[in-house]
Amino acid sequence: MKIIILQNIKGLGQIGDIKNVSDGYARNFLLPRKMAKLATEASIKEVDALKKKLEVAQKLEKENASKVAEQLKDVVLEFTRKATKTGKIYSAVTKEDIAEILTKQLSAEGGPAFGWKIEPNSVNLEGHDGGHIKQLGEHLVKIELAPDVVAEVKVKISQEEK
Repeated sequence: MKIIILQNIKGLGQIGDIKNVSDGYARNFLLPRKMAKLATEASIKEVDALKKKLEVAQKLEKENASKVAEQLKDVVLEFTRKATKTGKIYSAVTKEDIAEILTKQLSAEGGPAFGWKIEPNSVNLEGHDGGHIKQLGEHLVKIELAPDVVAEVKVKISQEEK
């Protein structure tokens, strides 16, 4: 069955792509959830207009993300955690912690990018043990704001006072 994808679907395609999928997958999953629609001649013409709108929106998003990335380069996130004598912390700093703090800072009135929301999946903790920061000290964390737009934020974890 030939369908037009209406949402980005991992492993299948991007918005506006025309794909051939099995009838059951289309009828039982994609179509009822409004993730896709049947590809007819009229809907294929619609897709061209949709793709043009999407390109403009992506360009605008990339420009805004570049501005936010520029403003985030000087940001230092500070966390305090209980830790062992060797510097290993008991409660790791996660992607969710970083995303939450960054979003609060960005959405604060007068913040660098009022209203910008950081999603936990955009926080890249590669190179850290299991995707968590588990050591005291300063760490550089990459935040993917848009495709090809990455900001680096410094995360400083200090010992909690007893």
